[in-house]
Amino acid sequence: MSTTLGSIEISYAQMAIGMVPLGIVILLSAVYKLGLIKSLVIAVVRACIQLGIMGYLLVWVFAQDNPWVISLLLIIMVAFASQASERALKGISSKKIKFKIIKILFVSIALGALSVLCYLQFVVVRPEPLWEGKYIIPLGGMLIAQSMVAGSLAVERLRSEFEARADEIETLLALGATSAEASRESVKVAMTAALMPIINSMMVLGIVALPGMMSGQILAGVSPLLAVRYQLLIFFCIAASAALVSWLSIRMVRSLFFTRDDQFIRLESLQN
Repeated sequence: MSTTLGSIEISYAQMAIGMVPLGIVILLSAVYKLGLIKSLVIAVVRACIQLGIMGYLLVWVFAQDNPWVISLLLIIMVAFASQASERALKGISSKKIKFKIIKILFVSIALGALSVLCYLQFVVVRPEPLWEGKYIIPLGGMLIAQSMVAGSLAVERLRSEFEARADEIETLLALGATSAEASRESVKVAMTAALMPIINSMMVLGIVALPGMMSGQILAGVSPLLAVRYQLLIFFCIAASAALVSWLSIRMVRSLFFTRDDQFIRLESLQN
């Protein structure tokens, strides 16, 4: 069995053998009539195709070592992340509002995640050359993915808070509060909901499970102590990126629910 850079190389035959445990899912689905077999097959095929394409694409990108190519790939990743934020769009029927929220998430993730990525890449890690793809693409992928989750959580929670507190917000506005003052509690709850999963994950780092990046580096033959430093760096930056993206998303989505004269617009009215 050959090794590459200290890691064991897995053949296609081993990949096929590694798929055998999926039979457990198929068996349980068949026994309990869950109807998941078709979805599982589609998911497996899609995962293989998507990751296969990404693998070949990354080989090409790394060979090019071109900052414009890398920047384009990062923007495409941000675009897909903003489109995939289904939680933020749940319960919205208006295509116009959906598009606005997707656009808000795109801008928020681009500004928040990519700015933190630039800091991590150019100030902290500082590879040679600075735009080296094998660092910026994986780091960017992790920041963008976690920022997508935080941003969509923030938007979804803000919407639900606005629906639940609509009467309270209108009362505060009638008493002379500004839109920022009337929505402060809703914003606070939304920000907390977006950031708590990341904070909780940091609480159990190294106790419940080894994080993905650290596990991958150890499997690739990197020293566990170096892997720990990388993992801590990425978690610190994920927290910062998630906070920025959540804050930007909340500010922009909040503006959809208020007129320039600080009048509150309920969700049902917003969708008409």
